[in-house]
Amino acid sequence: MDRKQIVAASLIIIALAAGLFYWHSVQRARIDKSAALKRALTPVFLKAGLTDDKLIKKTVEENILNGKRYISSFVEYNVPRSFSWSGFESALRSALKKTPFRIFDIDRIYTRDLQSYIVVLHYGRYDVMTIRINRKGRAEEPAVPVVKAHKRPRVAIVMDDFGYNLKDLDTLFSMKQAVTISILPGQRYSMDIARMAKEREFETILHLPLEPHPAKDVIEEADTIRCGMSEQEVVLRLKKAIAAVPGIDGVNNHMGSKATEDTKLMTVILKYLKSQDLYFLDSLTSKKSVCGKVSRSLGMWCGRRDIFLDNSNTTAAIEKQLSDMKNLAFRRGTVIAICHDRKNTIAVLSKILPEMEEEGIKFVKLSELAKT
Repeated sequence: MDRKQIVAASLIIIALAAGLFYWHSVQRARIDKSAALKRALTPVFLKAGLTDDKLIKKTVEENILNGKRYISSFVEYNVPRSFSWSGFESALRSALKKTPFRIFDIDRIYTRDLQSYIVVLHYGRYDVMTIRINRKGRAEEPAVPVVKAHKRPRVAIVMDDFGYNLKDLDTLFSMKQAVTISILPGQRYSMDIARMAKEREFETILHLPLEPHPAKDVIEEADTIRCGMSEQEVVLRLKKAIAAVPGIDGVNNHMGSKATEDTKLMTVILKYLKSQDLYFLDSLTSKKSVCGKVSRSLGMWCGRRDIFLDNSNTTAAIEKQLSDMKNLAFRRGTVIAICHDRKNTIAVLSKILPEMEEEGIKFVKLSELAKT
């Protein structure tokens, strides 16, 4: 082998090594708990009779939350009327006790001839699996009729986490209903999305990174405002974030379960926002949030999230949350809903919102509620 062949072979080896290193790096960067879930759930599924012959749908997709990629799966089964939901739920809870997984949400959908149970499993903040079980037969509980105390309710939908990419914007911008776009500061596409949204007369707000309580796999954004910072540092980071998303009408919190419980910190933040004529929406990531109390003391409007639409990323779960949102709107007159920049969410909204508009719901920019 001559010198040129040796050099060429060496370059090929280096390229292969680099490719292998990159592949391993990508795999490490992605959260994939499929194998661990399978080990934990297989005995439960087999005991409950959820076998392959009853499986009607299975999907596996890669999602992104806070810039981190993770694998999420969806399984759907048709079961006979003899299927015991309470028995399955009890076995599932018992099997998950000694695992890092937890049941995040359980929903039931009733129709005349079908009962569907939807279970969302989380690993930390990530919806790693959704299980839908359909049982034929008359529903055990009648569907609750929609109480229309308000004939023309107003709904503001806020879509969080914009800035990471430009995917699905064409579908979003083609929607005729008002959606308020919440943009993270300092991301690759933050300014581009802010500009495009304003050109199309979509309202934009700043998705302000605030300190969360410690949790597994929670990654804070750069320049997150944290408890214990001096007033000067808080205002400095706040100014920087506002400048990074030009043309905003208001602000809502990204994470912030710890920060929104801190009266001193939220007083500094809300006082500055008021001086800039910006409203604040509490995403309500903590039940102990003091944002409402602080805003009242300052004499400023502070919205409060009523419902999340896509804690689970499946179409069925999002549709169920939208149905709950509609019922809430007709009962109360106004609703603030939060969802995220995700393909399934945008697709479902583009389909369902026109139907709800025909039923009497008026979709408004968040600032319209802030003015009342």
